[in-house]
Amino acid sequence: MKHCWMIMGALLLAMGVKAQNNRLYVEDFEICPDSMIVVHVNLANQDETRGLQFNLTLPDGLMIVEHAVTALSAKYNMYGFGQKNGNVWTLGMYPMGAICLPPDTAAVVELHIHAAPQFRGGKIIVWKCRGSTIDNKTIYMDGDTATVTVPRSMIIGIPVDQHQSLDNYFNLQGQLDSIPAREPMARSRRESVM
Repeated sequence: MKHCWMIMGALLLAMGVKAQNNRLYVEDFEICPDSMIVVHVNLANQDETRGLQFNLTLPDGLMIVEHAVTALSAKYNMYGFGQKNGNVWTLGMYPMGAICLPPDTAAVVELHIHAAPQFRGGKIIVWKCRGSTIDNKTIYMDGDTATVTVPRSMIIGIPVDQHQSLDNYFNLQGQLDSIPAREPMARSRRESVM
């Protein structure tokens, strides 16, 4: 019985270690259509990370206007790069010299994102990506999916007009017509018989 508990404990420990992989992610955020916002790409790393390269897929209507390393990354002499191919961006950073980001959870890349006037929300996908250690060994980082929303008031639409609108009438050809004249009511049966 004691042996069973030891095996189960080892399995749970292994699962716990596995859940703490290196991870790269963007947090969910809200943006107004036809506006710009600064969003951070965060790195939660267990391993010292010398550099990394990753892909982002943006929904239609979102565009990266500018990208740069954060102040923290710059402190570790990291330099950023980026390249666009359709809705997919390849981004990354590398150091000048043998420097590593220490194990931590921090914002490492800054994105200036613009939403088109017709943007109504979507998903940003951070692909699983690669990094390297001080001795140039490859490390892998799990990606993530962020949900991008717009304020509810902008989805619902234009506020209701307080002015009372006139009814529109159309003729049989579908053309706008003036208000039809009321036809006299038909006489009741009793009046028509008399």
